[in-house]
Amino acid sequence: MSSKMPIRFLDAGLGTTLESPPHNAKFKADSSLWSSDFLITSPKTLSGVHRAFVEAGSDVLLTATYQASLEGFAATTRAETPQSASNDKQEQKSNTSQDGSATYDEEEAVVLMRTAVPLAKQAFSASQSTKSKSKQIALSLGAYGATMQPSTEYSGDYKPENMRTVDGLRDWHEKRLKVFRDDKATWNDVDLVSFETLPVLQEVQAVRRVMAKHNTTPHSRDWWISCVFPNDDLTLPDGSPVPAVVEAMLTDQGDTAPRPWGIGINCTDIKKLDKLLRQYETAAQSILDTDSALDASAKRGRWPWLVAYPDGAQGSVYNTESQKWEIDPQMKAKGPQRPWHEELAEIITKTAERGHWKGILIGGCCKTMPDDIRKLRSQLAAIESDAYYLESG
Repeated sequence: MSSKMPIRFLDAGLGTTLESPPHNAKFKADSSLWSSDFLITSPKTLSGVHRAFVEAGSDVLLTATYQASLEGFAATTRAETPQSASNDKQEQKSNTSQDGSATYDEEEAVVLMRTAVPLAKQAFSASQSTKSKSKQIALSLGAYGATMQPSTEYSGDYKPENMRTVDGLRDWHEKRLKVFRDDKATWNDVDLVSFETLPVLQEVQAVRRVMAKHNTTPHSRDWWISCVFPNDDLTLPDGSPVPAVVEAMLTDQGDTAPRPWGIGINCTDIKKLDKLLRQYETAAQSILDTDSALDASAKRGRWPWLVAYPDGAQGSVYNTESQKWEIDPQMKAKGPQRPWHEELAEIITKTAERGHWKGILIGGCCKTMPDDIRKLRSQLAAIESDAYYLESG
């Protein structure tokens, strides 16, 4: 293993990029699909955003499926598109909402969800910037709470009661994963699987059990778990501290719950990131570095990749009820914030210098856009460091 740590680049906030110029999307307040709604209404727009991230230097693209779920499509009023108008002439099996509106049945939802994978993959072939041989598609699977209306991945307030249990969450995540896993053509285009913005410890445990059952050879994929830390005391929304989170992610449980390829943090204030990463490392060391006979290189070989994609809200807070970003008065009083790409580059450089992780995959979450990835990549490329190298570009 090289003494230098490889760094790769993820994309950034798909939904908030869609909300910004030139797209200026207005997400429907009564829909739990958010950016996944564009799989119905404007796949071309999604494709353009994916391409923009590739042109900016992203090595890995997340699919537009973060909030997609069978339940979400079943609760979404059928869009008036040329395709739906054509289908109206044929017999439909669509569901009906409580107010009598036609919605999407499970068969239709499955088809729409699967279209997100080739849509992202096409962005690499359409781009003029795909110099690297290792461009990859990551299947984005958000927390159960991300599919609720209003979303609860930042609070962990899961309902009904069975969705607060490992078994209930395992069954739900298994059903959604199988939408993609059970179709050979779709799964062949998936390189990585991302379980993101998990707010409760039981969900971390649940997705490990799902992957134990379904991520089997010869069709296995590398996958990661990332959690969200909105609390000032650096705990999950359910109150779990970092050591408990990392233990749930990495404790060896054999075939019943394999270790993920990567672990990390997303959709979290960048001001918290450095402290969180140091806590992650301390907790991981107690699990992974127990063999004193191993040298530093051998120990690092046992570590997962770190996946870090903090938000770029710069003092704004997302209100899940109004679905709007609101300025935090306390942050506003502090004046201009340091540029996101500069702050993240410094954090990642220090993290690489500590030398623990097998590699680092970095990007952005809410309020970060293609230009932020471009600047981040340039910032890290300009730093003369013996601790890391940019794996592609």
